[in-house]
Amino acid sequence: MKVKFYGTRGSTPVCEPEYQMFGGNTTCVQVTRKSGNIAILDAGTGIRNLGKDLIANNHEQFENMYIGFSHFHWDHIQGFPFFGPAYDPRRRFTISAIGKGRHARDMKEIFAAQMQDEYFPVSLDQMGATFDFHQEEVGQFMKDGVNVKTSRHNHPGGAYGYRIEDTDGSILAYCTDVEHGDSIDPNVVDLARSADLLIHDAQYTPEELVHKKGWGHSSWEQAIEVAEQAGAKQLVITHHDPDHTDAFLHEVEKTCQERFSDICLAREQMEFEF
Repeated sequence: MKVKFYGTRGSTPVCEPEYQMFGGNTTCVQVTRKSGNIAILDAGTGIRNLGKDLIANNHEQFENMYIGFSHFHWDHIQGFPFFGPAYDPRRRFTISAIGKGRHARDMKEIFAAQMQDEYFPVSLDQMGATFDFHQEEVGQFMKDGVNVKTSRHNHPGGAYGYRIEDTDGSILAYCTDVEHGDSIDPNVVDLARSADLLIHDAQYTPEELVHKKGWGHSSWEQAIEVAEQAGAKQLVITHHDPDHTDAFLHEVEKTCQERFSDICLAREQMEFEF
């Protein structure tokens, strides 16, 4: 399995030069299986560059490509109208949101609403590709030999983490937009158990988190605690606060590495293979 980060920022994209080393685009992660099939996790503004890379590399996964969503807050869907492959009539996408207790309204309506003519010049139905919207209230499912487990966690409006186990035994845990509260959520730990790679939200420092209760995010200290309790092999922290500059995040990363041996802060275009 290979993982590549296209968007690492939380809440809103940032454009100033002092934010570009870690990245200014909002959340988007590409997951590539050994077979070459690609899935996408969340569609923040980073999906624009992901789409450009797919087209430039002549990637021909036309039969079906999955785009899975942790939730539908603006910073996780706002890049979708700028995803170039979605304008290719040869392509087919399954837009997916899986997890027990999901009560979101019709998924097609969510994406069509942000592309109605008051906001965007092209409607969802005019994009060109075929979209299948799949929403199911299950905690676990298997597709094409991949076992996917989901877990609902604390975030305003609800959000879900994903555990993806491939046929080669590799395990990815994706837990963004999670607020643990006074103690670490054991469901998040279970989701990350023995993961080769844990991607975990840490928008705030421990000091900032004191004043951000109810905002739906974690600190780097909590992300490390999840990794330690779960026995995750590698931890990547993401969903960086839009006010945290590169210099600030470098200092956070140094502090984290003093606590956990195999950890880094996500940067755009960063890749992991396991």
